[in-house]
Amino acid sequence: KDEYDRVFNKLLGKKGSENLYEIRRELRKAMDSYVGVFRDREGLETAIKKIREFKERYKDIGIQDKSKVYNTELINALELENMLDVAEVVTISALKREESRGAHARLDFPKRDDEKFLKHTLAFKDEKEDIRIEYIPVNITYWKPEERKY
Repeated sequence: KDEYDRVFNKLLGKKGSENLYEIRRELRKAMDSYVGVFRDREGLETAIKKIREFKERYKDIGIQDKSKVYNTELINALELENMLDVAEVVTISALKREESRGAHARLDFPKRDDEKFLKHTLAFKDEKEDIRIEYIPVNITYWKPEERKY
């Protein structure tokens, strides 16, 4: 009932001035520019700032199609909401991981750091919508991790 109300009464009823497709385009550009494979602190901090701006703008989106069936605009609005959350978690996690590992290459931390970062990253959202990052150990069974050498 709460989710039905959130989607069909609140989100579908939005008549704001922001275009969700423009926010999505700008999010894609920011993620490509600042959170690609090659990252650094400055770029990640810029990305977090932009993502939070997009989240604020998202609150003022307008949805033109008011139908409850086969409404691709509503689906795109819900997907953008999720993309903004995921983008924020990925970027905050990348900022906190001060090492390079696999497809995460920190230009300001070029070495892998198993001592400090051989762990899984967990993200949580609190009541105020703030992101909290925690870690749990990696359970190594068969193959010990090693640095990629090409």
